[in-house]
Amino acid sequence: MKTEYAPLGLGEQELREAFEEELLLAMRAEGGVPTVHAIAHSFARVLEFDHLRIASQLATAGVRLGRDRSPGTDGD
Repeated sequence: MKTEYAPLGLGEQELREAFEEELLLAMRAEGGVPTVHAIAHSFARVLEFDHLRIASQLATAGVRLGRDRSPGTDGD
């Protein structure tokens, strides 16, 4: 039996391109220098993009994220 799956989140090429783009923007904002802050900012933005893509894909697949807020489900 062959298992097939759809990619989740951003693909490798998309991650590289998004990181490069975000890093260039962050470097411009900091005077054209690849500072640790610019790199960290860029990395965090790309992770955010990836998480948003995953959330969108899960929602499309009918997966609901979040806790059930019904009385008695979280110690209330």
